[in-house]
Amino acid sequence: MDVEKLISTLSLTGADIPPRSTTRPAVKPKFVKFLSGDNGEGMPETFFEDPRTFKPKPGPHGQIQTWGIFPYNKDNIWDFDGIQMMYRTMAHQFSYDNRGGKSWPEKQFMEVLKDRKREQLSKLDLADLDKKDIIIKIHLKFLQDANGDPRVWRRVRLSAGMKIGVFQDKVLSPVLNWVRNLHCYTFTDLRDGAVFGPEDANATDIMHINQVGYDYLPDDKYMLAHLFSEVGDTFAYLYDYGDKWHHEIEIEKIFPLEESYGRVQILDGKGMCPGENMRGSYQYQNFLKAYDTDSYTEQVKKRREILDCPNYKGFGKPPSLFNVDAFDIGQANERLVAALGSPNSVRAGMKAFTMPINPSAHDSRTGKLKKGQSIQREWDHESHGYWQETTSNTKDKRSQSACAACGKPGGQDLKTCSGCRAILYCSAEHQKSHWKDVHKKQCSRKYLKK
Repeated sequence: MDVEKLISTLSLTGADIPPRSTTRPAVKPKFVKFLSGDNGEGMPETFFEDPRTFKPKPGPHGQIQTWGIFPYNKDNIWDFDGIQMMYRTMAHQFSYDNRGGKSWPEKQFMEVLKDRKREQLSKLDLADLDKKDIIIKIHLKFLQDANGDPRVWRRVRLSAGMKIGVFQDKVLSPVLNWVRNLHCYTFTDLRDGAVFGPEDANATDIMHINQVGYDYLPDDKYMLAHLFSEVGDTFAYLYDYGDKWHHEIEIEKIFPLEESYGRVQILDGKGMCPGENMRGSYQYQNFLKAYDTDSYTEQVKKRREILDCPNYKGFGKPPSLFNVDAFDIGQANERLVAALGSPNSVRAGMKAFTMPINPSAHDSRTGKLKKGQSIQREWDHESHGYWQETTSNTKDKRSQSACAACGKPGGQDLKTCSGCRAILYCSAEHQKSHWKDVHKKQCSRKYLKK
């Protein structure tokens, strides 16, 4: 997709706005069914094929993105027409799922693709890959230095048996310094284009889900080991459906079983994470190019722009000490420890900023809370609003968690803290060490009150 073109288009008015497409592919749909009044305008041609036999085509780099339903641009990123998607949604949003119970044609197609992938995964023999440690290198795409090398990257060791959703929430977000539970995301198996993402997510950017593949499999049901098979394999991570931050994750090493202990370790890295809501990879690439040639005064202004973003509210230092090319492994480890020692994020109550007319008004995004969940509000008086998120104080499902001390995914072998009963550990030794270093401050007051 031409991001600059879309951004400029959204600022147009009147006769300058591109007209709504009224054409559809000449072929008849081989599987999906349309309601009266819908001729498939604005829908990718792929959806006129038969999903039961559909074979996705790789892009110019040999990788398959977003189920293979979109064409590719030169960067091997899927190319979609966001304006026509918007027109199509507006034209038929009161028809599908509301009249006669028929789902959107796109959803009909995607359900079949998801079922095919589920079946394939159910028969997959991982050959103990899920019990082995791996070293991965994560880098933000399209952000290169003068030598063409990634400008922002991290190298991490962890278990391939960690659930994808836990990896995103408790490892990837803190290691990179994205805000936990703020935006939606997807992981893509680049071998076949299958997409995984957060179930029940309600972040604001979920409105753009059609632009990132229409639908996905729940990432808390599958492991990292389901995304690769050997050293050198890569899989994709997209963060924020609106801004679209593109990452690629490479498998650099797979340890034998006897050398695998499951602990999460940050090994190395470079570059500061971009600021949240800074318009995505392509726009930030231009931002950095301008930064590199700016005067000192202009560079300080750009640093302030980054530090005003949600993921740098706790930076605590003057802009002059902010270096876009630095990586503070100490701070990254602090964020990692905090994330591992907390319950999983609640995807049905993702973090959002609200500017209410009435401070006591009910937030319509808040659904029915489950046992142990509560709504947390943090006021930002300078911005005349508050941050709101649903949090949980109950323990995670063992199958969807990891040791709070080391990050090892132990499944049913994980043991519960006898005090708060909200945190899980892989061993008594790790529970003792974590209590002394971290958990005593979190747990003891609640425990002593009982």
